[in-house]
Amino acid sequence: MLQETGKKIIILYILQILQKYTDSGHTMTQQQIADKLRSEYGLDINRSTVKRNLFDLIEAGYDIQYTEVTRTHVNKKTGEKEENTIYTDLYYEHDFTESELHMLIDGLLFSRSVPYRQRKSLIDKLGRLSSSYFNQRMNHMHCMSADSPQNPELFHTIDILDEAITEGRQIRISYCHYGTDLKLHPGLNPDGTVKRQTLNPYQMIASEGRYYLICNNDHHDTVSNYRIDRITDIELLETPVKPKSRVQGLEDGLNLQEYVYQNLNMFSGKAEDVEFVIPKKSVSLIIDFFGKHVSFHEREDGMISCRLLVSREAMKHWAVEHANLVRVVSPSGLVEEIREELRKAFALYEMENRI
Repeated sequence: MLQETGKKIIILYILQILQKYTDSGHTMTQQQIADKLRSEYGLDINRSTVKRNLFDLIEAGYDIQYTEVTRTHVNKKTGEKEENTIYTDLYYEHDFTESELHMLIDGLLFSRSVPYRQRKSLIDKLGRLSSSYFNQRMNHMHCMSADSPQNPELFHTIDILDEAITEGRQIRISYCHYGTDLKLHPGLNPDGTVKRQTLNPYQMIASEGRYYLICNNDHHDTVSNYRIDRITDIELLETPVKPKSRVQGLEDGLNLQEYVYQNLNMFSGKAEDVEFVIPKKSVSLIIDFFGKHVSFHEREDGMISCRLLVSREAMKHWAVEHANLVRVVSPSGLVEEIREELRKAFALYEMENRI
């Protein structure tokens, strides 16, 4: 005979069994659930008790799927045939599909900002949102240890930023760079003291595996992008943020999709109309980077002319990176800046040859 506490907790054990051992590809019968209750919890339960608790869970809103099967049997007392409905092929409908979990886990696997231990912990937690069968396949995934130094304050910083953005308050930070000792070092004032910056935070965004803060330095009028993993010693202030209408580039608000495409690799700056030329074979490369935000025009020489609205600084760095394929033709000022960058690169290699 079950103790009263055992009777009350049966329903939770059944839920745990369904969550752990079932999904759309792995179902259980009522008898199999009863067997699991016996083997894992030492409870001797008949199928009718299992059935009653299952429907209590379903009525409570738990997404438990099943198949109804009608069976005919002879009543031993009356000798008459009776129909009985059996509920079988039971499984728990998890909140995330396996493919959705894979996408979330892949994002963490390739994240370059999240510290290794926290990354691994988050992946383990995501794995527990599905059945044990998914967790078995997770053994084929490996969370690489960090190949670059990590900022242990990252999640604390994100928490404070979230609060600041929600409440419309300024923050004060130290912005750091890495030294040859592989440690973060804050920027310094001319007198050698740690430089503290007051920022107006507007939005956090993930780009190229890193987290950025779209904000305004309170001493300037332009929009800036700060690497969140370079921020330390964050302090939430009581003063309200500067309105976006007073920040150059955000006067009309912040359209994140447009902002990301116009500020490639999160280089900030005013967006300009840029034209560049590429070989026809490179169209896929351009679409990978700019999506639908670029317009194409075929030239008589067989090349493709491309136009888009993009940050000048972002385009300069991107064009230098892909100088073997891309030639910017306007605006003329940007063309000259790119030429100067390429001259500097060429000079570096020429210097090496003279050594």
